[in-house]
Amino acid sequence: MSINLNYQLTKVFFAGVLLTMFFSLSSCSNNDNEAADVNPPSSYDSLKPVGFGEKTIGGNNQNITVVTNAEQLAEAVRGNNPTTVYVQGDITLDTMLTVGSNKSIIGLSGATISNLNRNEDAGIFLLNGSNNVIIRNLTLLGPGTYDIDANYSDNICLVGAKNVWVDHCDIQDGIDGNFDIVEGSDSICVSWTRFRYLIIPKEDGSGGSNDHRNSNLIGNSDNAIDLDGGRLNCTFICCWWGEGCVEYCPRVRFGKVHVVNCLYDGNNLNYCIGYGAYSNIFVEKCAFVSDVAKKNAIKDRNNDLDFNIKLVDCLGADDIELSQGNREQFVPNYNYKAFNADMVESVLKDSKNGAGATLKILL
Repeated sequence: MSINLNYQLTKVFFAGVLLTMFFSLSSCSNNDNEAADVNPPSSYDSLKPVGFGEKTIGGNNQNITVVTNAEQLAEAVRGNNPTTVYVQGDITLDTMLTVGSNKSIIGLSGATISNLNRNEDAGIFLLNGSNNVIIRNLTLLGPGTYDIDANYSDNICLVGAKNVWVDHCDIQDGIDGNFDIVEGSDSICVSWTRFRYLIIPKEDGSGGSNDHRNSNLIGNSDNAIDLDGGRLNCTFICCWWGEGCVEYCPRVRFGKVHVVNCLYDGNNLNYCIGYGAYSNIFVEKCAFVSDVAKKNAIKDRNNDLDFNIKLVDCLGADDIELSQGNREQFVPNYNYKAFNADMVESVLKDSKNGAGATLKILL
């Protein structure tokens, strides 16, 4: 989808951000062959946050700025004033950036942000107590896993953050995890995002694991009920856990988590979805397509005594409902659209408009 930002044209709501946009007349044609090259959004893409993160509006098209280097980016995402930040080109960080509230961080076509430090300076975006943030259409590159207990050093880490939408990102090779949601974070939507590991893990870290390709942790302690109870509620829709992912896709404590129309095709998966203490997970119309994903679709972490998990209408995994304790199974009651599980792989792997940083947003 090609978008040209032209501030004299009509403002429309596009994917949670008010963008001024028009489609080039050259892409308009009655010829089906020519129209196929337009690269429109997927017809299954709602182009807005859904579920638990549906109230997120980010910078709301205010204080628009374009950044091309680390210093500009750090300044643009600081503080709580509403800001819409467009990232252009390739930016390399030497330390993690703290993102304030009321921000939209949007990658123009091909934009990448990397932090290749394989030490305590790793990580890309830390949202510590932030509220109302959008991160969109970015490829985020870490250094590869190295278990040194580098807390909050994931490519994205939410610590007590609220109302966050991560959409159409390609998140790779976080040192600790790709994207963790912890310590009372809540009201999160992750959509059309790809998670993978391409770099060989580094061994002999102080944390003890020689292969820490654990992608998405939700809740980092069984003993945090005062902080996490009633929180950590997340929607994962049209996400793809693929090459190199081993565990935590996601691994959940406490939260109500909806996993819908997601794809699991990695060949290294010890398990896909881990249910832990007080988790309440609804897995719907997902596709478990690799042999190991089919075999290890879900796993009880640490023999937890209080959990709920339900799988319905998935490909490669039978319908099942498991629970211990006395809570009711979470079933989403918000508005969303889901398609059949046998379509998930083809829709999410579409190189033009599938999962990952596939939006063509242009200046």
